[in-house]
Amino acid sequence: MSEQRCSCNHCSCTVDANAVLQDGKAYCCEACATGHRNGEPCRMNDCKCGQLSQPKESSVGNALDETFPASDPISP
Repeated sequence: MSEQRCSCNHCSCTVDANAVLQDGKAYCCEACATGHRNGEPCRMNDCKCGQLSQPKESSVGNALDETFPASDPISP
């Protein structure tokens, strides 16, 4: 039987009998299955997918600074 990789984009782990199934995909742990939503690490100590899947503050950009404030009146 061939080893199946975790469906987490940045994960290098293989899934085993304890795989978490979600939306037809197999993940090595609950953190990978939820996309490391709250910054949870992967179950494997040497895997850094939890750190890699979180957006960096610098890559988020200034989108909020560049939007109109809610108090601006609508142009006629």
